[in-house]
Amino acid sequence: MGAKDLAEKNLLQYKDVFSDIVNVNLFGGRCYVSAEELSREPGELITKAVSDEKLRQLQMDVPMKCKKNNRSFFLCLENQSDKNNVMPVRDMGYQHAKYMEQIKEAKESNRKTGNYPNPMTKELNDSQKLSPVITLVLNYSQNEWGKPRCLNDMLEFPEDIGEELTKWIPSYSVCVINLASQPETTIRQYQSDFKYIVRYLCCGNDRKKLDEYFQTTEFQLDHPEAFLDWLSAVTNDRRYRKAKELIETTEGKGGKIDMCVLLDMYEERGEARGIEKGIAQGEARGMKKGIAQGEARGMAKGISQGILQGISQGIEEINALYQCLLADNRMEDIQKAIMDTDYQKELLQEYGIGE
Repeated sequence: MGAKDLAEKNLLQYKDVFSDIVNVNLFGGRCYVSAEELSREPGELITKAVSDEKLRQLQMDVPMKCKKNNRSFFLCLENQSDKNNVMPVRDMGYQHAKYMEQIKEAKESNRKTGNYPNPMTKELNDSQKLSPVITLVLNYSQNEWGKPRCLNDMLEFPEDIGEELTKWIPSYSVCVINLASQPETTIRQYQSDFKYIVRYLCCGNDRKKLDEYFQTTEFQLDHPEAFLDWLSAVTNDRRYRKAKELIETTEGKGGKIDMCVLLDMYEERGEARGIEKGIAQGEARGMKKGIAQGEARGMAKGISQGILQGISQGIEEINALYQCLLADNRMEDIQKAIMDTDYQKELLQEYGIGE
């Protein structure tokens, strides 16, 4: 599993973040599910195939159980970095396995209590009901997830009888959330650290928007380490790894932290590639701008802007590198570059990016 997948799961496992995503996207921002009502569920489901009776393992990203008023329902958040053309069938597999797990538990309860259905062919008693299972697919990419959104989108029907067949096939739908294109009215409903992720994604690869985002946003984080892990994995920017170290040594683990203060601390100790490049460019641009405009703080302002421009430029270069590697089907090099910044620099030179 890649660093990005792990970072996404790590943040979503916090119950306040999980409930926030559910409340915004299922209940229109109404605080229906609270963190206290959630309990974590196993991410692995073991099923037995009907064809050969062999055991199969299904991996769910972040599943949880919500209990309200003595009734329960299951929720699962699935992270996707891009569109998946088999997602409707995958989600059918997840939900089938979860429902079958409930049926198995109900049958076991009947066996222990002797409360068998009559006749036995019913399998369950008439009063025994299952808890609903709901999946939300979170699309983190900049590309809108169009189709497939339901089973019928994946099917090719005979032209002469397609209409007749369609009405007999349940159009199993998946709930896809295109995070990067969520409207402002929806973004404002987020209350947890996830709101910063959605706003970051909405900037896309627009350098001006990213600059403004970091300049104007006052980050108040409940889970700073998890958030920085996500930023580090998405941007492959060492600055955020260093920022995480500063949290651990100066603010302690947990609680809230002002990201503006954190970034100021890091600028003083800047060691990562984006900071070094930003300072170098910022000094020249800031000095020139300060002299031209006669501003006493022109240099300091130029350095600050240069830092942000350097960070944004670094993000663009990394994205360009990964696009080249994907085009050349160099998947192993992508994995290695994520973990090894020196190897990443070699690949940037190889493709002539950032020269």
